[in-house]
Amino acid sequence: MKPAEDRIIKVPAAAGEQTLYVSWSLTAEGIPGSDNLIGNRGITLAGFWHPLPDRDMLYSLRARLPEGFAGMTEATTLSLSRTGRNSILSASFAHPLRAIQFAAGLYTVRSRTLPGGIILSTYFFPEDDELSPGYLDKAAAFIQRYSRLIGPYPYKRFSIVENRLPTGYGMPTFTLLGQVVVRLPFIKDTSLGHEILHSWFGNGVRLSDSGGNWCEGLTTYLADQMYAEDHKEGAKYRKNQLLRYQSYVHAGNTMALQDFADASDSQPMAREVRAIGYDKGSMVFHMLRLKLGDRAFYRGLRNFYERLKFKEAGWQDLEASFEAASKSDLSGFFTQWLTRKDVPELTAGNFDINQKDGKSVISFTLKQGTGKPYDLAVPVLVTTRAGTSKKIISINKLATKAEITVADLPLELVIDPDYDLMRTLDEEELAPTWSQFIGARKKTVVLAAADRKEIYGPLLADLERQGCKTVTSKDLKNSALGQGSYLFLGTSPQSLGLFANPDHPQTGFTVDVRRNPLDIKQVMVLVTSASRQETARAGYKLRHYGKYSYLHFENGRLETKRVAKSTQGIHYTLMPEPDGVYVPDIRSFDRIMDQLEKSRVIYVGEEHTDYGCHLLQLRIIQALFRADPNLAIGMEMFPRSSQKALDGYINGTIKSEREFLQKSRYFSVWGYDYRLYRGIIGYARLHKIPVIGLNLDKKIVSQVFRKGNMDGLSEKQIKAIAPERNLDIPGYRQRLARAFSAHALSGFGKKHFAGFIQAQSIWDETMAQTIADYLAAHPGRKMVVIAGTGHVYKDSAIPPRVARRLPVRQSVVAGIGFGDTGLIPGRRLDYLLQTQDVSLKPAAKIGVYLKVEKNKKKAGTTLVRVIRISPHGKAGQAGLKENDIIQSIDGQAIQTVTDLKIGLLDKAPGDVVTLKVLRENMLLPDEELKLKVELSSMSQTFMMPPNHPK
Repeated sequence: MKPAEDRIIKVPAAAGEQTLYVSWSLTAEGIPGSDNLIGNRGITLAGFWHPLPDRDMLYSLRARLPEGFAGMTEATTLSLSRTGRNSILSASFAHPLRAIQFAAGLYTVRSRTLPGGIILSTYFFPEDDELSPGYLDKAAAFIQRYSRLIGPYPYKRFSIVENRLPTGYGMPTFTLLGQVVVRLPFIKDTSLGHEILHSWFGNGVRLSDSGGNWCEGLTTYLADQMYAEDHKEGAKYRKNQLLRYQSYVHAGNTMALQDFADASDSQPMAREVRAIGYDKGSMVFHMLRLKLGDRAFYRGLRNFYERLKFKEAGWQDLEASFEAASKSDLSGFFTQWLTRKDVPELTAGNFDINQKDGKSVISFTLKQGTGKPYDLAVPVLVTTRAGTSKKIISINKLATKAEITVADLPLELVIDPDYDLMRTLDEEELAPTWSQFIGARKKTVVLAAADRKEIYGPLLADLERQGCKTVTSKDLKNSALGQGSYLFLGTSPQSLGLFANPDHPQTGFTVDVRRNPLDIKQVMVLVTSASRQETARAGYKLRHYGKYSYLHFENGRLETKRVAKSTQGIHYTLMPEPDGVYVPDIRSFDRIMDQLEKSRVIYVGEEHTDYGCHLLQLRIIQALFRADPNLAIGMEMFPRSSQKALDGYINGTIKSEREFLQKSRYFSVWGYDYRLYRGIIGYARLHKIPVIGLNLDKKIVSQVFRKGNMDGLSEKQIKAIAPERNLDIPGYRQRLARAFSAHALSGFGKKHFAGFIQAQSIWDETMAQTIADYLAAHPGRKMVVIAGTGHVYKDSAIPPRVARRLPVRQSVVAGIGFGDTGLIPGRRLDYLLQTQDVSLKPAAKIGVYLKVEKNKKKAGTTLVRVIRISPHGKAGQAGLKENDIIQSIDGQAIQTVTDLKIGLLDKAPGDVVTLKVLRENMLLPDEELKLKVELSSMSQTFMMPPNHPK
């Protein structure tokens, strides 16, 4: 009989016994992804190598092997006999199977007999024979463990067989592990137990064709997850499962757990499918165990195994066994977890804390972010001074009101801290990992330069096979960086602008995964390699290290691995305990100055409009100058383009304050009341202390914020910006997120945050660059830096950016009373000093709104026109009208608003000024008027530089 065109042989039924002989040949070489290999180094037949029946069959096998070879297949009986230089392997298996596998090679075979007569063996290549004792010990322990937990081991033998191909299969009576896998140090502790457990579930109880693949989730739970639990790392393991799921499974590629069938790595979307079948499946069994309790859960497992050993089973059979063991209806539980494609998303809100009967009652709302609610038992942990209280809250609605009563005032509430629920991780729980990049929907590889392709070629080819798009650095726009995940092969202007120099080792191969600071849900990966050989030796191993944030290899050997910090559970701060000061420890100003004098950079933070802060700054400057006159003052308030004016005013070539304010453009580059800084600048001028403009023109910062990226900046503007910028400093993004939210800027939403954080990093890094450059050029000088407190935090603002450029001692001072303790991560300070509760006298105002426009009558000049009269001032009473042009104030010519502000600088409310005004008439001649205006004190809205956190 010959196969039909569909390669199927159909045997007609007959009354008597029939014998069918089938002859076929197999070419095992050169088939990509094949699990078949025939060669002198080994033989593997595990990928559709024999005709398959349409039902399970009993198999026996006879194979002639080359000299010195030993072999293994599914076997109840197994023998190896010599015939000349060859050997004959004979085997048969007592239970029906759809297919069998076969492996042979120059194995060293080691065996031992376990209680019950079970023969345990290793079939390892000679070069790996030293690993055999460890594998035999671990395998024996696993078989004994699962026999106690579930029921007797179902076969007479178990063998661990090494394979030249990269496999990890569990078959009846043996497991076939790739040589590379066998050599990994953690495999015998983890994956080996998983494959042995398949002897009970998957092989002992087989999968039905229509019942869904339940066994991978169950073996993952009972082997991998329980192993972690044994080592007190169960929560950590489950969190990694949720992370893998969230990395690989997205709205467009998800499926229901009941539809998971095949765990093969060769199938499309293998990682996504395995995350559903293995990770989500494992979590379902964990939740079921918590729901039923250990006794009923394990009674159900034993019932399932005993009833269906050597039979096929589906999810419905598991449900029946657990219902019988627990005497409960589990249809709702299994229906929601097997049929739904989404997973729960939990948040809490509407917190209210009241005192009742001497205890604290916390009221809040638990919310689900899915379209349809799940029925969940949510663990909630509350921390107080007395300890922790845990409560399980049952919810089945999109919003559920809950209460927890605790003995003391609550400090913090955490949802699901041990990861007992299959759910979505929130942003703070997500550590950036390699798996997040590989699982990203949109992932782009950035090649720093074409000539670097040689070094990164082996990894680049693999990444492109995994769906990565490749671009060169010169073709990558800044606006694209907030859209997806990126991997940088070598440093580029874009990576330097986001993370500065990552300071990787100069040798070996390094993978460094960071959060994408422009889109926190995505990641960015910094990869550096010393050579093509280092890339080739390490790159292919990365698939085994998906849960890590940082990896460093030397000559292909892993030297360093770590995971970035993230929170455990969903955290909500309730009533944090206040920090305090032990009064006898309060230091005098002199003692603090003694310590500050030892630093080369002293930052004095400010609340911009608080005059007490500025007096503190002046006091510190004066004290430091008296101790060492070799001092400079760095000021956030001036851009570097104002430096010529600053130098001129300090050294006396600019004679008047009026000229200085005009040439430095103070009122346009900063805009806060100049009187706040007048004393500092005056003291610097008197004593010839250099004042350094630290910043860059705010037009650049404003443009980056409003556009959301740096595209469109001129070459000159880009050169003005510090090229290395680190947006990934711990605490930086979180602090700016709070500032961005607090500003509640009109017309700007979450999508503008990418521009905000880039603008702020430009601001901070440019100031740091200016400080470092000045100190490097003036090695004998110290610098006092005057800036908003948000710019001087020692762990997230300018100080670490200066330290990256120049190793100098730095100290940070801020005033008490602006919500800072100096201890909060991201907002660290060295000293908090009491400021005076003092204010400037109100500024004098005319009470008009102005605009500057070109003077059509005199080319190259401008004029100042009144566009509105304020009802709160006295300009209208004095006769000033809309459209009047103010030409002078008390005899000083006015061409800009700065001119007018300078004219009012030393005035006070109640003073009278004389304005010379030009009033243009349409039909009559223009009028020149002199008006006397009494100045007013109006509520002041201080102009804040755009998007600037205080």
